[in-house]
Amino acid sequence: MDEEKKAISRQELQEALEQRVSDFKHAFESGPGKRVYKYLSQFCFENQSTFDASSQSTCNFNEGSRFVILEIRKWLNYDLSKGVKL
Repeated sequence: MDEEKKAISRQELQEALEQRVSDFKHAFESGPGKRVYKYLSQFCFENQSTFDASSQSTCNFNEGSRFVILEIRKWLNYDLSKGVKL
């Protein structure tokens, strides 16, 4: 990839990254968004154990739920100063 195309690609990725972070912040940092996040945090085991001694499949399901809330948290806390790494 030549340098000009790489620069354009980097610019497009940076813009897409900024848009994603902005979208998550708009969705979850308003009053209603904070309430939804609080609910999801509890429902998706953000700060709890997902272990279920009686069922491995329940444990796996709980881990999947937890992954979702951790992904949301990742985007809410994303540091845009890191930029895009190709």
